[in-house]
Amino acid sequence: MRAAGGAPSVPCAAVPPPSFDPPRPPATGAPDADTPGRHAKAVAVRTLQIVRGGASGARAFVREWRGLSGDPSRVQRAAGRAIVHVCTRLGATFIKVGQIASTRADLLPEAFRLELTRLQDRVPPFPFDDVRRTIEHDFGRPLEALFERFDPEPVAAASVAQVHRAVWRGHHETVAVKVRRPDILEKVRLDRSILLFVSRVLEKLVPSLRLIALEGAMQQFCDAVEQQIHLRNEADHNRRFRENFANDADVRFPRLVPEACSDAVLTMEFVEGVREEDLLARGVDVRRIVEAGLRAVCRMIFLHGFVHSDLHPGNLRFVPPGAIVFLDLGLVGELAPADRVTTAGLLFALATGDGRTVARLFYDNAPWRRTPDYAAYEREIVEFVDGVRVRGLGKLQITLEIGRLFDILRRHRIQARSHMTMVNLAMMTAEGLGKRLAPDLSLADEAVPYLAEALGRPAPPPAAAS
Repeated sequence: MRAAGGAPSVPCAAVPPPSFDPPRPPATGAPDADTPGRHAKAVAVRTLQIVRGGASGARAFVREWRGLSGDPSRVQRAAGRAIVHVCTRLGATFIKVGQIASTRADLLPEAFRLELTRLQDRVPPFPFDDVRRTIEHDFGRPLEALFERFDPEPVAAASVAQVHRAVWRGHHETVAVKVRRPDILEKVRLDRSILLFVSRVLEKLVPSLRLIALEGAMQQFCDAVEQQIHLRNEADHNRRFRENFANDADVRFPRLVPEACSDAVLTMEFVEGVREEDLLARGVDVRRIVEAGLRAVCRMIFLHGFVHSDLHPGNLRFVPPGAIVFLDLGLVGELAPADRVTTAGLLFALATGDGRTVARLFYDNAPWRRTPDYAAYEREIVEFVDGVRVRGLGKLQITLEIGRLFDILRRHRIQARSHMTMVNLAMMTAEGLGKRLAPDLSLADEAVPYLAEALGRPAPPPAAAS
């Protein structure tokens, strides 16, 4: 997210505290009815915008590349900046692609990936006039009737919405007001049509892409992005996360102001948290917050089956002495009970050295497989898992090992279920936090009791798990 400048807040005239009618329908978005002809024309226009955006990024890269001396890291940074330029120009869907890519340190060159992290918290804001218009439309009252003060400069700007600091009238409470970007609904709808079409064509042209479930993953991704742009969904997710973690004081989610929430506006407590880079200077118990983060992700995946799917450092804050606050709850993933148990079974078998079970679970649950020699496949998986066990859980990086497992699956023409991408992303964030701040802590060690609980088994003693 983008830190704001220091513009003065807008003082609002003294008026009685607000009373509310139900929020009005959203002010912006796709038309209620659309003829096939109009839709086809809109898709064509959006496709042209995407092509132009890609061409603009390519020109920017070529201009910068010509002045480089051949240093690979400089070329990677130039390519990363070109991708950031394209994603920012094309809007929410593409920014989300870049944000997710920026977390994949296991797949991307470091210099390239670091440039993509600019998409996590440096998205350009939209004008305050649009903010005012959206709030006043949704609640049917002037901004000044709702807030005592409202900062016109956002404290954060992201791909779907931006956040302003304000003081809620009548309660004198400082709140964060999240307002959806104008015209985003129509753009995301069009991007969905284009991306699904392209993924289907690519799977037909490049059959090996079926092994990574490209169309299924893109369908899941588009569904999640569409879900995220409706802020009522984020309010529902917030309530569900708060219920799931009601008994854990160190795992927190912002408290909502329900009467000031609509489909395009979300109002919540303002979290005065600490960013990761400031932890040591602000008196936070680093080990405690890492343990809380690892615990939270394990419970989300293996016990609740309800996972924050937009985890990156920009969406985490820390509150002394040792609490972690999860922000931006619009993008979530849900695991069906069978998928949750299968995932727990896979990782439990990996952690306890049961290679044959790992091989069988991947094979039996594959949506698509063309394995010519199951015995050779099983043998390679068993050898891999035995190597993991020899190294021990304390040295195990789960997300790196899952990536290696996926390489084996691809070689033997077995497709992993698409929900594994979401699981791996959440675990990667938790594991990355631990490696940066408390390298002696292990996500694998933390996960084993939750894996056992999900499977209805007793947790193995440390010696058995390592």
